[in-house]
Amino acid sequence: MVSVRVEVERLSHKDVRQRRRAIRHLFELNDPFALSGFLQFLDSDDQWFVDQSIEAIRRWDKGGNKEILTRLSKHKSIEIRLLSLEIAGRYDDASQILSKLRTDSEPEVAKRAWIVSLRQFSDDQFHEITVDGLNSNFVNVRRAVIESAIVRGMEQLVLKGLSDSSPIVISKSIEALNSESLEIDKIRDFLVHSSPLVRSTAYRRIYSENKLIIEDTKSIISNHSSETMEVVIEVFSDSLDWASEEILGLLMEVPSNSLIPRLIRNSPSIEVDSIRAKLLLGKCNDIRKMRYLEDLIGRNFGKETLSAVVKISEGIDEGPVKSMAIEVLNDRSMLGKGEVSNE
Repeated sequence: MVSVRVEVERLSHKDVRQRRRAIRHLFELNDPFALSGFLQFLDSDDQWFVDQSIEAIRRWDKGGNKEILTRLSKHKSIEIRLLSLEIAGRYDDASQILSKLRTDSEPEVAKRAWIVSLRQFSDDQFHEITVDGLNSNFVNVRRAVIESAIVRGMEQLVLKGLSDSSPIVISKSIEALNSESLEIDKIRDFLVHSSPLVRSTAYRRIYSENKLIIEDTKSIISNHSSETMEVVIEVFSDSLDWASEEILGLLMEVPSNSLIPRLIRNSPSIEVDSIRAKLLLGKCNDIRKMRYLEDLIGRNFGKETLSAVVKISEGIDEGPVKSMAIEVLNDRSMLGKGEVSNE
């Protein structure tokens, strides 16, 4: 202890080199007693000393001296006010300080104060601030309200998230709703939302509840995006439901040359063979047909697909599609599969 006290006294030495040595030694000793000596550096013009003070508070403050927390929360430095939020959870009751910081002039401090409050408050305190939280201009705050409500099992608050203007808040709410309070028709309305994230989340949730109908798929395909196409592939993986005449017709209109090949790839290999053969011989642009063929390289496929590839390779018209069909057959021959297969 004597050594620590001596080093703490050296923190006020006129010689900056002595102060620096004392700081390094005190960190080596790692004694919380030294904390009081570091507080003087919070207002230093030298950022190195400020950083050491911040590190000392992080390391040694245990929530026993509320004056430290109050001082940090009122500091002119944004970095130090954020530090007060970082250690607020160490104190038994920091509600008044958090209340003040939620209205801080610096948006980053205010947002962080909200998030800390929502996570740390008791249910009663949480309820008191949720109205203001859900009306906040900060999306991160509204999202934090919903996420905290989910953790606390407050279903009525989660439902309110469906009316938010932010796609991420709506999506979080859709994902978290209990099945008992879930209104499928209300979720179905989100399939035509302007945000691809919301449309995808709604489609996935309806599917998870085994309530998906063909009209839902029509809705999400009719307003497609890369995100909604990913969820379509996810939902239809390991099945051939996508190959029904009605849905396939819609998929064919989507301007994506990789969508159907990916659905084929994720479908049962034997059952999909005849569908792939029809697609190869059907009407579509050369780029898409090339994708169907390219996807066969290095893969096993059945006799109907093989027959379609042979037919394309023997066609009169020369071009990249015919060349690719020949390449597929050569690749198959190299794999030792021959020309006929029942796979």
